[in-house]
This record gives sequence, structure tokens and C-alpha cells, in this order.
Amino acid sequence: MIQKNAELAIIAKGLAKTYDKDIEALKSLDLEMRKGEVFTILGPNGAGKTTFLRILCTQLMPSKGDATILGDSVVNDPVKVRENIAMVPQDAMAYSNYSPWDYAYTFCLLRGMDKQKAKRKAEEAIRSMLMWEMKDRPAQTMSGGEKRRGLIAATIASDAPVMMLDEPTSGLDAIGRRNVWSVLRNKAAGGDTIVLTTHMMDEAEMVSDRLAIINKGELITVGTTAEIKKKVPFKYRVIAPEDAVDQSSYSDVTKIGDRLVVYLENHEEAIQLVSKMLKKGVNAEASPVTLEDAFVHLVGGDIYEIGEKPDSKQGANR
Repeated sequence: MIQKNAELAIIAKGLAKTYDKDIEALKSLDLEMRKGEVFTILGPNGAGKTTFLRILCTQLMPSKGDATILGDSVVNDPVKVRENIAMVPQDAMAYSNYSPWDYAYTFCLLRGMDKQKAKRKAEEAIRSMLMWEMKDRPAQTMSGGEKRRGLIAATIASDAPVMMLDEPTSGLDAIGRRNVWSVLRNKAAGGDTIVLTTHMMDEAEMVSDRLAIINKGELITVGTTAEIKKKVPFKYRVIAPEDAVDQSSYSDVTKIGDRLVVYLENHEEAIQLVSKMLKKGVNAEASPVTLEDAFVHLVGGDIYEIGEKPDSKQGANR
């Protein structure tokens, strides 16, 4: 039995899921998520992110292990778990004749709110998604991003203390994405726990209190963005044309098309390399390493042009 902790909203212990033909989607995953935080799960396609969320939402039964949400077991108390959660699935689709108001208001009623409270919560959520002027428009007249925002509004209106969003801003423009980020941060500041998955590194870096990186069903690391960046051996990077850089002088180099990303230990080395490029009349860009750099390093993936492999002599390159 998992021991309840007043500061934790979600505790997963030894969580595993094996599908037919021995496909291991999750392998004994241990994770803890605090009340009042935005917790993001990062991973490449097929890493097990959606499987993990579906288990937390009681849509899937784990093959091994258990998880609790606000003290209730997803294995033994799924009905109680559902009372405290709301979710936006990655593949959720809006019915053609449903409006944002239909979704938000009806979802509130289904969660047991009286009509007055349901109307108030629905209006607050739809306004927060900047959709009030289109609250009565049927989904069939909306863009994909507008439909997505309508579904997010319904989840926000639910007032559930734990909300899970699988790739919530997929298909949204920059303004829509940032507005969703703002709403999620405000919900967390009010004490709710937000769990989301994303492929967008800037989204993870901007909105998360903490994040976990998983790959092939296993937990690679967990921590704040700053803590995860510290797990890689370089602090700066310089982007420059491939033919302008002597690759043999650097141990960590990534090739992206006709450009190189050179990873360096400190800003002095970065400034020195940029100066060399400027003397050659070549444009170069220096910056601290990003979360995406750390992600690629920790997951162990190489970024190469399709069909390309590095020269065998460049074995140290990433």
C-alpha cells in the first residue's frame, strides 16, 4: 500500500504496463507530483507518456504497481479517483454541433455542480480561454485550435483539484499557447495540480515547476529545468556553418543539415569560437544550452540529417 503524503497529489510506485506480445510501455515507474505544481512529462514518441496518463485517469489498468491520487488508488478506488480528476486526451475530438458553452456547462453539471455554480465556472473558464465571443458557436464552424481551446476550457471549468492534459497546445498558435500556459500557471498557484505531456521544449521550460523525462517506459530523470540542465557536461552552445568549424577541436558536436551545434563548457570558450567565426566573416550564434539540448543528451538520441551518419572518426559527436 502506498503511504499517503499531505504534500503530494500523485504517487506512482512500480507502475508498469505490458501490452500484447510483451510490449513494455512502462517499466516500474516511480514518480511523485506535488499539490499546486505544474508537472510536465517529456519523452520521444512511444516513450509511454500517454500510457502513464491513461493509467492515472483510470482508463487503463497497470500490469504491475499502483498509483494514488489524493490518497485514492487507481487500482482499488477508481471511482473515488475520478471524483478528483479531469483530463484532456491527446486525441479528443469536439462533436460538430457542440459549442464551448455546451462542453463547459454540461461538464460542470456532470461533476455535480448546481446550475448556478456550473454557469459561473463555465463562464470563467471560457473567458480565460479568450472564447467568450464564440461561446455559442458549434464546433463544426471552428478551427482545430479553437476546438482544442474549447475542450481545455471544459476541463478548467470542472474545478477538479488534479487536471491532466495530453499535448494540450498541439495545433494552437503562439498567442493561444501562451494564454493556455498562463491559465495553467494560475490554476497551480491556486493549489491545483496540473500534469501535462508535451513535445514542445519551450512549453515545458516556460510552464513547468518540475518535469520528468521518460524513454522506452523508463524514468531518465526528474527535477526543475535548471536541475536537468546541470546533468549535462556543457553549459553553452555555438551554432555555425559546418564548413567554418574545425570539428576535431571540439568533443561535443551535433550536425544539423549544413550547420553545427558546438557544445562548450563555459562562456569564455563560446566567445572565443564566435570571435573566430567573425574573423572569417561568418555568422555564429552563442547561447546557454536549452532544455532540448539536455533532453537529447539524456535520452541518448542523435540529431542527424535523414539518411546521414557521422563519420566513424567523429565518435564523440552527439
